Amino acid sequence: MNEEKDSTLIDPKYITTLLKGIFSDQELAIKEWRMTRITGGVEIISRIYRLTGDAVSQRQLKPWSMIIKKIHPEESFSDPSGFRYWKREIRAYQSQLLNHLPGNISKPEIYGIRENPDESYFIFMEDVHDDYKHPWSIDQFIEAAYQLGSFNGFFLTKKSLPEEEWVSRDWLRKYLLHATPMVSFIKQNPNHPAVKSLLPGLALPMTLAFWDEFPRLINKLDELPQTFCHQDAFSRNLFYRNEKFIAIDWGYAGIAPVGAELAPLIGVAFDYSQFPSSRAEELDQACFESYFNGLLDAGYKADQKQVRLGFILTMSLRYVLGGVVGERLPIVLDEHRRIEHSEALGITEDEVSQAKAEVVEYYQKIAMESLQSLGTVFSIRFISRTFLWAIRLAFRRKENNKP
Repeated sequence: MNEEKDSTLIDPKYITTLLKGIFSDQELAIKEWRMTRITGGVEIISRIYRLTGDAVSQRQLKPWSMIIKKIHPEESFSDPSGFRYWKREIRAYQSQLLNHLPGNISKPEIYGIRENPDESYFIFMEDVHDDYKHPWSIDQFIEAAYQLGSFNGFFLTKKSLPEEEWVSRDWLRKYLLHATPMVSFIKQNPNHPAVKSLLPGLALPMTLAFWDEFPRLINKLDELPQTFCHQDAFSRNLFYRNEKFIAIDWGYAGIAPVGAELAPLIGVAFDYSQFPSSRAEELDQACFESYFNGLLDAGYKADQKQVRLGFILTMSLRYVLGGVVGERLPIVLDEHRRIEHSEALGITEDEVSQAKAEVVEYYQKIAMESLQSLGTVFSIRFISRTFLWAIRLAFRRKENNKP
């Protein structure tokens, strides 16, 4: 999976054929090209490269660039109904569904998809450049939230939900179940430095209380209106160009409750999108209002309490149980994966390994808001579970510290 090996899989004749189509010039010839790995592709099964070069036609030099995403087969993720079906993005781009998206969202132009001798795939796509400067300002987040709301709203009113086999369903439940081994780990090792760094103080017993309750919480989400979602729409996957948002990386695309689409935009804003964590609540409120307005303007008569519940429950479950426990903790525990992750995202290993205090505080407030939304009975049960987990963890720490 190294760059040198991947470059040997590039067929110059195939690239020339693609470029002839891109430039509508059958006389075009490649003069030179080079391949560079770029940030992104955080999953082990994928890598992203930028291919750049010069072509010659009618004695004129034509510079060009394209993105290549290499996706490796993964047998453990070969189920089309699974949360991380390894061919979902490939099949999404091969289908007609993404060619006719409603609202102001579109996919990148796909030049070609090719299977390699090692059974991996190359997706050749346009090298999209963002009209927005990075890191995004809050106004840019607000505009993205509105367009996502409009996108979801069309599937709640004017368009039927897609039925293609590759479209994910029950994604969040399956994603959380994948975290089961790490939940067992933190129960047995509450004093491990990685656990203490990612789930400091009250965050750990609250997280375990949420784990106990997550089947009931998923059922609550299932009762909400469902729509078609990208499910990974954050600033690195959204490119604003000519007043449209081009969304890349459709590997999680599927059916989800209203409000859930907003969660990735906010959930990774303070790490990968570099938005100030001190403004977490401000970003939350501004983007939620904009997303809700997008739903309304698409013609959907939204219930604000329903939409808010879909958002805050998805945030708590996906980015604490799924993201921190199921995804980030095993990366922090594995030195090789930690290095790969930091390189892919362009952040330091320390940033991978530590939770920001202001982000932890924000998620705790989201959890408290969830309790209020779900009523007194649930609140009492959750607080009781948190208290009991605090006692159990203290006992476990005492046991682990015995000589």
